[in-house]
Amino acid sequence: MEYTLPRLLLTFLLNLLAALPLSAMTVEQKDLSFPVKSKELLKREIHYFIKMLSPKKVSVQYPDLAEIDSLDLLKRKDVGIVISKSVYVVNKPVGFFDDKQLLDEKYIAHTLEDQRLKRIGPETFIVTVPGDQGYSYKLRAFFDADDVSTLPSSKITRAVTAAKNLDVISKGSSLIMLREHTNFTGGPEAGVAVSSFIPLKEDRTLVITYNIWALKRGVVVSKKIKQNFLAEIEAVRKLQETFQAH
Repeated sequence: MEYTLPRLLLTFLLNLLAALPLSAMTVEQKDLSFPVKSKELLKREIHYFIKMLSPKKVSVQYPDLAEIDSLDLLKRKDVGIVISKSVYVVNKPVGFFDDKQLLDEKYIAHTLEDQRLKRIGPETFIVTVPGDQGYSYKLRAFFDADDVSTLPSSKITRAVTAAKNLDVISKGSSLIMLREHTNFTGGPEAGVAVSSFIPLKEDRTLVITYNIWALKRGVVVSKKIKQNFLAEIEAVRKLQETFQAH
């Protein structure tokens, strides 16, 4: 069976936009530690890196990235691991991206489009993806900023600290959000995503996201995963930019 990666802002939905043509220029990078090039990103480019490895190889080859693994995915023996990094600019001021906005149900519903969302806790949701191969999963989101911190455990605190160290520019972020995706009834096993929101200009925000996803052993990883990964980044940015707070 072939899976794509879930949507990169809060929802990370499987198989959502496989056929969506990309309007932005996407530029694949050769290494996870590629530098942030603000000039190119302001021209609407999306820079990314994506790779699938065994858990052991991720730990050996990318030890710094392994620190964001708050779910201990790299300790599992029966999975393949997809790691990724995406960098892009959103036409929104950085103040738009605060913990209240990113946990607002109207905002999340906007990014989910036709998916169903149920809040089961202050920072926890159940997301249901409809369709013949529909499934559900649990989403938990945690935040760290100068004026707010919801980091509940040492593993999550360590993951956020690691994200700051992966890119020097992330040390200047206004907010860092960590999301854990678990309890899937289909699709991947689980995933962790850490996003930094960094002021670039008055009305421009740089978003850097690192992902570690565990897929069931035997899943075929093909060009389609990369295509969906890129399409979802483009879709997420568009949805972020079109949301109007009331």
